[in-house]
Amino acid sequence: MFGLERIKPKVDFTEGPMFVRLFLFALPIMLTGMLQIFYNMADHIVVGNFSGDELALAAVGSTASFTGLITSLLMGIASGASVTVAQFYGAKNDGAVSRSVHTAMTFSLIGGVVIGVIGFLIARPAFELIGINADILDKTELYFKIVAVGFPAMSVYNFGASVLRAVGDSKTSLIVLSVSGLVNVLLNLVFVICFGMSVDGVAWATVISQYVSAVWIVVHLMKKRGECYGFSISKVAIDGGLLLRILRYGIPTGIQSALFCLSNVIITGAINTFPTSTITAKTIEGSIDNITYISMNCYLHAAMTFTGQNYGAKKIGRIKKTLLYSVIQVGTIGILVSWIELLLAKPLCSLFVDSSMVGVDLIIEEAIGLMYMILPFYFLCGLMEVFSGTLRGLGYSITPMVISLIGACLFRILWITFVFPLPEFNSMWGIMMVYPITFTLTALALLILLLFSIRKLSKAA
Repeated sequence: MFGLERIKPKVDFTEGPMFVRLFLFALPIMLTGMLQIFYNMADHIVVGNFSGDELALAAVGSTASFTGLITSLLMGIASGASVTVAQFYGAKNDGAVSRSVHTAMTFSLIGGVVIGVIGFLIARPAFELIGINADILDKTELYFKIVAVGFPAMSVYNFGASVLRAVGDSKTSLIVLSVSGLVNVLLNLVFVICFGMSVDGVAWATVISQYVSAVWIVVHLMKKRGECYGFSISKVAIDGGLLLRILRYGIPTGIQSALFCLSNVIITGAINTFPTSTITAKTIEGSIDNITYISMNCYLHAAMTFTGQNYGAKKIGRIKKTLLYSVIQVGTIGILVSWIELLLAKPLCSLFVDSSMVGVDLIIEEAIGLMYMILPFYFLCGLMEVFSGTLRGLGYSITPMVISLIGACLFRILWITFVFPLPEFNSMWGIMMVYPITFTLTALALLILLLFSIRKLSKAA
């Protein structure tokens, strides 16, 4: 039933067994995402343990919501390219695949430069707007401005990786990130320990590793010129119609992802009303719970690719199987990873801080408490990602964005504005409980839309 028989290494998901192939496709994406998280954690670990600056970790952590906002926006728009390429690939339209790839990669560079410039210019006023603690404001601004230099490379890499995932290749990005991430870690150590740098050192290490990733992914696509998804500089151009299609799928998805991060920016503003030790504890907890999120977020991409290819091939039955198998796998993985993290909470939290730091025990205790407030419910976020990915694969983008706006973002903003100030909710518990509530509301709304959409497709078939 689940396709446990020997699986041939194909990139066409419109035929053959699905359960194991879905997992094998999602696994490299999961490992790639975890490597990204581990390398981001390396920034925190190195700056927290070796910089000699007790404010550095809080400063780096305070940028997480903004960098996440930019990253989510870029990845969301890149998913429009993934859906477009996957649908044409499933329909065996090689010419449209090639034009989509060249349009996407050209746009990725232009868009990345624009976002990088904007990010650099608005850094200071944006951090002042959300009330970043004055003690860490200068360091926060410096870190973010340096990281903004890498946004063009981040954009190119994400679009290239999205193209490869659309045609069934989820392994290349794992290899690329393994090497570039190692570069990041080594440069972290060199810049901070050998050169005595602080937040600027880990920021430049991040930027350099991002350009390594971008160049590698472009070179890899250029080596695939014999394939319909290969990239050639001589074919660089933007097809207006295909760009509109990519943006029609991608911009709502990017806005949807960015809105989640925007609500987190507002939550960060609320967190910044607490002492620096609490901000540091939340930075630690956020780094750890990101592992859980990434372990499940891969199924957004897996469900989107499998659904997109089978939608192009008009195989509705396989779309239903994709949904069922994705739910089973993401729920199981989300629960397992969360509870493993909780069992290892103390040693994990201890990685981020120097044992000689003043108040280190209190920071670790706070971080563990925050983990218990959110991790047991994180599998609900995984279900939300699967439902969203399946809808994207079907070509829906506006309605999921609206659902996310209302169910998660608007609700979180209203919670922080009206509920959090109440005495009984004016604590970190009052902030953290908003996450499982919004996971549940958004997942239910997306599921209703998804079931309605699949039923509509079945009747039309």
